[in-house]
Amino acid sequence: MRRSLLWLFLGVFAYTSGSANAALMAIWDFGPASTEYTEQPQFEQVLGIPTLVLAGGEKDDNGKDGVEYTDAAGVLHEAGQGGAWEDIKVSGLDAEWILTIDTTGWTGMAIRWDYKSKESPSFDFDYRVGGEGDWVDIFNNEPITADNEWYSITVDLSAITAIENQPIVEFYMYDLDEQGNDKFVFDNLELTGVPEPVTLVLLAIGGLAIRRRHAGG
Repeated sequence: MRRSLLWLFLGVFAYTSGSANAALMAIWDFGPASTEYTEQPQFEQVLGIPTLVLAGGEKDDNGKDGVEYTDAAGVLHEAGQGGAWEDIKVSGLDAEWILTIDTTGWTGMAIRWDYKSKESPSFDFDYRVGGEGDWVDIFNNEPITADNEWYSITVDLSAITAIENQPIVEFYMYDLDEQGNDKFVFDNLELTGVPEPVTLVLLAIGGLAIRRRHAGG
């Protein structure tokens, strides 16, 4: 037992001193088919289970066709479903999504997703800590390509130290500008980060929840 723990801690030291590679914190791929559509994460290795809430617009409750992606852990997510809206602006709340996650034990984060926009040319992206108070801008009217083809967005969050080691961090995507009957799909929403030494130890001994939800994941 002592030898096992020794090698465990040596491995943690080697990782943290010799590599700045980020690890997969959580990813959403929305399920393999419309009959199995889900807004639960396909994988997470953080404290608790992060949540993703899609709201507003003319939301498609079965999603739409997604796009293939290989995640930060090297796992292939085949082109199944994506989160989607038939129209991003109808009566009431406009299309938006909010991701809530516990970042305890994680630093140096980044977030990415794939998207397909029919007509909307931009979006806003904010964050806040603690679940209340004002949102803080990350992007305001950030341009995107609107030709109904798949593209990806990656946001380096490593300079935002306020979101590190926090029990409640929220990310908010909204204000997709209306140009007409705007369909919008996004897929493979992935959050990565650098686990701190204690987090690595907990992961190694199974102290954090590690869940793969789909067969073959």
